[in-house]
Amino acid sequence: MNLKNIDNEKGFTLLEVLVALLIFAVGILGVYAMQISSIKGNSKGRQVSEATNDGADRIEQLLSWNYDHPALIDDDDGKDETDADTDIDNGDGTGEDANNDGTDDDGGNFGLDDLANPDGAADRNGDGANDIFWNIAVDHPMPNTKTIKFHISPPGSGQNVELVYIKADVL
Repeated sequence: MNLKNIDNEKGFTLLEVLVALLIFAVGILGVYAMQISSIKGNSKGRQVSEATNDGADRIEQLLSWNYDHPALIDDDDGKDETDADTDIDNGDGTGEDANNDGTDDDGGNFGLDDLANPDGAADRNGDGANDIFWNIAVDHPMPNTKTIKFHISPPGSGQNVELVYIKADVL
């Protein structure tokens, strides 16, 4: 009679198969978590890109106007004056650097970071939510220039975009 040696058996035991499946499942769950993170990151990036493009459109519009256009006045009333309506303020310039050392005497940034009282605001989505704000500093950083700082907030992303431009008065 020919007896087979049990040590010579080929194949996997049930325990080996279960351990292999467990390792495979952990790997698949890791890939799944990476995919979810990637999708969220892409969504946030798309929102920021759209906000930047919309802000760039507004910037091009503002920069195409004359230096003295009503929308380019430092008036801190938050109204969108891009239609050159009758709400024209004289603008206070910066008036915040009396000693001309290039530093805001009040410790601010010449009003460029003041979102409570922006110089202008626009409704990016047409849904009534103003999420493009801009502030203007006259004669900053040098005479006959206006620094325009845009603050763009894409809805729901929590990631704000800031763009700064300088417009010179053509003499």
